[in-house]
Amino acid sequence: MNKRSGKDDEKMKKAKKKVVKKKVSKKKATNKAASPKGPVRKKRVARVAPQQATTPHPEVSPRERYEMIATMAYYRAENRNFEAGHEMDDWIECEHIVDQMLAPK
Repeated sequence: MNKRSGKDDEKMKKAKKKVVKKKVSKKKATNKAASPKGPVRKKRVARVAPQQATTPHPEVSPRERYEMIATMAYYRAENRNFEAGHEMDDWIECEHIVDQMLAPK
């Protein structure tokens, strides 16, 4: 049933032929110092300022503001050896300082 014609046999024989890679000769090393162009100079690249430098006061979330105030109030209380009675004063004073730091100038 599956008889092949003579043309099909020839095609199969050609397809089965071995592929031979050609040998490539290596290039000879050249003396770069002897090149007529002269010494190679590096290109200078312009430096771009970081994005933070363009926005001096990035927007701070209410949670971050709260944490800044709490941390500052804690260190103030620590300096007083956690003496009772000054908690509210420390908090209000720290709020004022943090708001001044975050205010756009």
